[in-house]
Amino acid sequence: MRRIAFIFAGIFMLSCNSFAQLPFSLGLKVGFNSSKMLTEFSSFGEVKDQAKTGFLAGAFLRINLPVVYLQPEVYFTKKGGNFQSAIIPQFQNQTFTQQTVLNTIDVPILVGVKLINLKAFNFRIMTGPVISFVTSKDVSYQVNGVNLGNAPNSAAYKSTIWGIQAGAGFDVLNFSLDVRYEWGLNNISDTPDITSKTKLLNVSLGMKLF
Repeated sequence: MRRIAFIFAGIFMLSCNSFAQLPFSLGLKVGFNSSKMLTEFSSFGEVKDQAKTGFLAGAFLRINLPVVYLQPEVYFTKKGGNFQSAIIPQFQNQTFTQQTVLNTIDVPILVGVKLINLKAFNFRIMTGPVISFVTSKDVSYQVNGVNLGNAPNSAAYKSTIWGIQAGAGFDVLNFSLDVRYEWGLNNISDTPDITSKTKLLNVSLGMKLF
């Protein structure tokens, strides 16, 4: 039994050493975000946007190339935003608030450069496109602070959000910290005469498994 245990231990150590030599690494990540939905009505212009906090959790793959690295990711995130207005015709002289929560599966594909690249520490910058698939949405309304309930059709938002991310991060041993800003590129409102685009800041902590 002891000999078998030594054999398995040897195989495990060789496997770990082999993974360390691979030009890629796989990891898990969690984090939080602060998001807005910039909303504009064609009839009377922009309304006041308010930030909403959310979270993310998922995985990343980092492929190390000679000069740059490629990092595709997939993670679940909760984001959205609120807007407030006192000039919507149906609610004249009243404060109207719409609160929106979008649950999405996000798939960014980032290209980065390691500006500092040491054995136990590196500092990186990155950018790239991101596509978000909306899995569920929740929209509620308030007038003068009184809750009117959810939208009957959960509001008319598109099921796909296209965006671009840019940011910076650093690694210490197997741990990483990333800070990124994301700009939504497409109008996600499916309601005529309304334009809505997402913006968000996210901060995530990752751990490389190998």
